[in-house]
Amino acid sequence: MAVRAAAGLALRPLRTADLAAVLAIQRAAYGDDYQETAVVLARKLALAPRACWLAQAEGAAVGYVFAHPWGDVGAPPLHAPLAALPAQAGQGFLHDLAVLPAARGRGVAAALFGRVRDWSAGAGHRGLRLVALADAVPFWARQGFSALPAMLPAGYGEGARLMARALRA
Repeated sequence: MAVRAAAGLALRPLRTADLAAVLAIQRAAYGDDYQETAVVLARKLALAPRACWLAQAEGAAVGYVFAHPWGDVGAPPLHAPLAALPAQAGQGFLHDLAVLPAARGRGVAAALFGRVRDWSAGAGHRGLRLVALADAVPFWARQGFSALPAMLPAGYGEGARLMARALRA
């Protein structure tokens, strides 16, 4: 069932049938540099279906988020399906949040992030982690994330940062 977010925006659990729309949003948001395949994204969805959402405005997909439980060290590889989630997952990991350029500034990213934050807190995680691409570091800093010293797997690009924030109990 869709959950109301910002005016005119509905959030609902992401489904496998949404992957074509997700790939179109991904291409519009990132260009060709950070395209992940439907196989990679479907695996994340299969591993953590309660941590992935689609944002719709007037029935059309305008944004999405993929998240999953994660451990306390490093980041998952980009462009590779996860074999499994860590047995000890003290963190939520926000893998990807993207919004169509035409829908930016309408609260889509904030609504999707709020859903991930609530999911992660409800799962008992101590915090959230993500890899911010260079141009997204300021946005995530405004959401309370701080950069961590870490080597990232190949593919995230120059200037990308592993970032973390604590979750309040």
